[in-house]
Amino acid sequence: MRAKHTLAPIVLLAALPGCMFFTTKSEGKALRKDVEALDTRVAKKEDEITGKVAELKGVLDEATKILKRNSADIGADVEALRADIRVSTGLVSAAKNMLDELKAELDKHKTQNDERLIALEARLSALEAGRLGVGGTAPATGNPDELWTQATAAFGAKRWNDARESFKKLTVGFPTHDRADDAQYFRGETYFQESAWDSAIGEYQKVWEKFTDSALADDALFRAAEAAAALKNCTEARAYLTALKQKYPKSTLLKKAATMDKDLKAAARNKSKCTS
Repeated sequence: MRAKHTLAPIVLLAALPGCMFFTTKSEGKALRKDVEALDTRVAKKEDEITGKVAELKGVLDEATKILKRNSADIGADVEALRADIRVSTGLVSAAKNMLDELKAELDKHKTQNDERLIALEARLSALEAGRLGVGGTAPATGNPDELWTQATAAFGAKRWNDARESFKKLTVGFPTHDRADDAQYFRGETYFQESAWDSAIGEYQKVWEKFTDSALADDALFRAAEAAAALKNCTEARAYLTALKQKYPKSTLLKKAATMDKDLKAAARNKSKCTS
């Protein structure tokens, strides 16, 4: 009777589905093997991830070092540039001071030369006056109108020396005559026609200095600019053109002067056209 009671519950439990789960010994071993394989794969993946993290950390460290080094290099370059700028500023300042000193010396030298030139002209005028007439008020022979006729005739015949001499006699002997300024201008023209540019400029200069209100004063400035340009002294030529614009704002030569000034400015760096 007792054996029957023991077997009945076992049979009953086996008949109840889903209530209990039993594995065999072989199934348990297979399950453990699968778990161990999974643990191995997880561990391998963890090692791989750890390696990747270490590699990434190395890359980040190297990038950080490069960034720091580049920042240091940039800082050094900026400081070097600042030093160069300071040096350049000092050189520019020194050059400016030297230029100012040279300009002051040049102005002083020019003033002295102008004074000597004025004294020389005064002496020359006195000599001419003594040779041409008493007190320098009239020539010993002839008159200003005759001198003008002689001078223009010689000029038309391209006898430049004769024309120059007659123009000079008129200008020196009769400085207040109506033709005195014209004679001075055409004295410059005789040199211009011979391409004696420096001498021409000197004579033209006397026109606007001694005969400021002359109708030929603006022409003299323009001609002086042309002569200076022929000497490749472009800066000097542009100075005469500027003086023409400032002194004679109603001159009919302003348009030509503006065109010439533009051309000279464009040629400033062309050594074949401008040396100064």
